[in-house]
Amino acid sequence: MTHTLHREGEPDSLQEDFLLLITPAIGRNDRGAAEKLKRFIDIVFEFGPVNYGCYEMGRNIFSGVGADEIKEITGDRSRIRCVFSSREKFKRLIRRIAEEDLGLSVTVSGLMSVIREITQELKLKPHSVNLSLGVHGNQRLLPEDDIREITTMCGHGMVAPNLVRDMIIRVKRGRLTTDEASVELAKPCICGIFNTKRASDLLERMLPFWCIHRR
Repeated sequence: MTHTLHREGEPDSLQEDFLLLITPAIGRNDRGAAEKLKRFIDIVFEFGPVNYGCYEMGRNIFSGVGADEIKEITGDRSRIRCVFSSREKFKRLIRRIAEEDLGLSVTVSGLMSVIREITQELKLKPHSVNLSLGVHGNQRLLPEDDIREITTMCGHGMVAPNLVRDMIIRVKRGRLTTDEASVELAKPCICGIFNTKRASDLLERMLPFWCIHRR
């Protein structure tokens, strides 16, 4: 799940940002995995994810797909991708997943220090750890740091910098709230790993530093 590793921002804004991927291994344990995945879907929605994406439908919960629709289209090679914004809720979710022990690969992403604390509290030993090596190449072509804090929440780059700027302008003009703007920003991320709660908080923090011309 390396596309979840490149989220940028200060540690305080990443403290409540937790991502989950559950996937069968193709050719090893995918046969008959659909029922296990459907069970996990029920569990995930029981704990209330901030966002959840469905590749098969090319949508997430903010672009109009629900748990029942996702379960109907879930197959042996489907995956679960979602994000939570509560440490305690995420911890309880991981405990439940471990108790179910359905034999599918579970990957979590977040601040290493926080994930380590959670796994130690649950007495779970991670199989492996992946780290982001940062951004390489001509970094002058990148958008501003504060814009990247939002765009990097979609690991496939589907949330455009200009969309973020447009949302800031609309909020400044009173046309949208930060919560409404964060939903609009989430819609292009079909993985469902865009954290709308964090996006709303980041927009609130950015607003005082933006000036616009009234028309």
